[in-house]
Amino acid sequence: MYIVVSTFNNSFDQIWLTYLVPDFLLNSIKLGQIVEIPFRDSIEIWVVLQIKTSLKPSSWWKNEDQMIDLSKIKSIISIYNENIFINSKQIKLIYWLSQNYFTFIHNSLNLFFPVNLREKIIKNKLKFWNQKKINYTFDNHLKLNENQNKSHWEILNSENNKMLLYWLTWSWKTEIYINLINEYIKQDKQVLLLIPEIILNNQIYNRLKKVFWKEILIINSTITAATKTKNRLNIYLNNSKIIIWTRSALFYPYNNLWLIIIDEEHDNSYISDSSPRYNAIEVAEKISELNWNKLLLASWTPSVNSMYKWVKWKYKIVNLLNKYM
Repeated sequence: MYIVVSTFNNSFDQIWLTYLVPDFLLNSIKLGQIVEIPFRDSIEIWVVLQIKTSLKPSSWWKNEDQMIDLSKIKSIISIYNENIFINSKQIKLIYWLSQNYFTFIHNSLNLFFPVNLREKIIKNKLKFWNQKKINYTFDNHLKLNENQNKSHWEILNSENNKMLLYWLTWSWKTEIYINLINEYIKQDKQVLLLIPEIILNNQIYNRLKKVFWKEILIINSTITAATKTKNRLNIYLNNSKIIIWTRSALFYPYNNLWLIIIDEEHDNSYISDSSPRYNAIEVAEKISELNWNKLLLASWTPSVNSMYKWVKWKYKIVNLLNKYM
């Protein structure tokens, strides 16, 4: 058995390296684990991105048609951390990010492994895996008017998982958000709401915080890196159900994500201008394809790209064009 691994911080001409799994680890190795590998003259900590019974190319790992000298393949030393930090769908997303945005695989990988998390993994100081599960016993269902109820029904029942909510000012789209979130968390599912960076304290943010209070996980720039790591692990364990943050929240380790809402989808802050550069709308679309979760973009001035995708039937448009009465 062989594994494909990636480092956190080195660059290579190839985007992956292959290692042999020794017999005593064959039943223990899993995707997303952290392993110790010999690299050059040192022992390093890398992430398992693929497990292979042979070196036959897979359908999605495109560069595996290169010839590999089997006599030069080294064995991994040990499983450094048995926890699964990223699942198979997130690994496919990492590879897609690397290919789509022309960046090294470790740059994409580090979107899922921020500095504080990497340091805790390497130093074996993770202490948050036994967090208590939050029990959601409330019902925050709000009464909708006829137009809101129609939009709400269309979103829940659309066969197209990618939708564009086109709304007018004072149509109270937030009430639709609240009801959608409530529908999913009652089923023990996770919901992610992305908001633009410049409106972190806007009406939607405050309204949702008021309705869901402690049950909502609001990740903001004031919390420490250690707290963000704790939040990340709670999301992984499905302890946190409602997550609000900017574009970087797409790269948290969701295991039960069923709805992504992107508010003000036309906003330029959804485009990353630092390495690795990416468009959060495109990333959310890819996540929706991999997970088959619903993606709802919302705007009263939709971007040209979103309108084009609606015209081409890639998005279903949901109109909310009547003011709340």
